[in-house]
Amino acid sequence: MKISFTEKENKVIFRLDDIDEKYFQVLKDCYYQPAGKSYCKAFPKDSRDLPIIQHNFSLHADAMFGQAGHFLPVSWEKALSEFIERLDESEINWWLVGSCAACIRGIPIKPHDVDIMVDSKDIEKIHHRFLDCIVEPIIDTRGWVTKDFGVIFLHARIDIASDPQPAADIPAPSDFGPYAKQHLETVTWKGLKIRVPPLHLYLNTNKQRGRFERVNLIEEYLAQNKKS
Repeated sequence: MKISFTEKENKVIFRLDDIDEKYFQVLKDCYYQPAGKSYCKAFPKDSRDLPIIQHNFSLHADAMFGQAGHFLPVSWEKALSEFIERLDESEINWWLVGSCAACIRGIPIKPHDVDIMVDSKDIEKIHHRFLDCIVEPIIDTRGWVTKDFGVIFLHARIDIASDPQPAADIPAPSDFGPYAKQHLETVTWKGLKIRVPPLHLYLNTNKQRGRFERVNLIEEYLAQNKKS
């Protein structure tokens, strides 16, 4: 795919052209909007360190979207391990959500990315520690289900979100909402202690999204652990 960047008023546009049609749904799922034969995503023009982020995006876009569509292997374990290593002694408050939070319990789900929640007060520290691999600016969403959102690529895509908003728990508590944040559990994975939401919340999220294959895997895991 061909990558370019343009400016329009107070926005900078990340533009993708010459795209194989197998990527169309992947890009839509990543919130890129079709514009003729292109797919585009806009970010504030005043986002910090845009030249570096644009360079990172150009380097990693093919791998990131290839993994998102499961056209390439997803190195989520390597990504999560290095993410944790980079945060060593940082005192940054973070927790793992989404499919990887189920995988580290031993549920055989195939993630396409790693989902990390943090506190908004630590966004500056995250930006500094991961500037070499930020591929989409970490910005204030101004009304989405989290306060901030951005993307890094460190062997795999890692979504960074902060301060879950009440809307994330409508119509029922999700694995990434305020309720989950207040009820985190600790799972040991490869000798590392990682905070994750209760598994029944991830079950809720997948039921709401109609991901029934994952629902079955989670229910099987819960049933087995209830017996033991």
